Amino acid sequence: MVTFIVTTLEAILDYADDICLLAKRFCNMEEKLKRLKEETELVGLHININKTKGMRVITSNMQKFRSEETEIEDDGSFAYLGSVVSESGGTEEDVASRIKKANGVFVQLYPVWRNVNILKEIKTRIFNTNVKSVLLYACETWKTTNQITRRLQMFLNKCLRRIMNIKWTDKITNEEIWRITHQRSIENQIKIKKMELDWTLIT
Repeated sequence: MVTFIVTTLEAILDYADDICLLAKRFCNMEEKLKRLKEETELVGLHININKTKGMRVITSNMQKFRSEETEIEDDGSFAYLGSVVSESGGTEEDVASRIKKANGVFVQLYPVWRNVNILKEIKTRIFNTNVKSVLLYACETWKTTNQITRRLQMFLNKCLRRIMNIKWTDKITNEEIWRITHQRSIENQIKIKKMELDWTLIT
């Protein structure tokens, strides 16, 4: 992750942002850092080394990256464009972050879920647009496993039961709840997202 400091006022709106550099070889990354420094200085920017982090994935080369004779600190993970990127790929960390954020939104909407004057169909639509959209953000990029899918599905089921005021003692299956609320399983929803991504890349 590279963070810029703006040295000219005119460049604030056009260039103030974070970027990610990717390379397969250490020498390639060094060259990219050098070229980035040269190009950004032409427009009045310079790299903030203190906020710049490096990350390595499946490599034995632990030589430190340098810029302006200063070592760049390594980091095991970081957030980029709302998703978590890590040495292991980031899916498990990203899913944990997504569940936490979605739960935060769900809790904020407690007054809606408890309001008996709001139709359950409306509550379900609010859930889809405000909670589930947060939960499944960028899910098409995840490397999913049975454990990850199960965690997501458990959270979704818990929310739907709360919205529909269905207790565990009511002996209503999860599949029946999905039917009532017009939901697909999390596994199918993620598959659809991945297919949409593939179609977008093809077209």
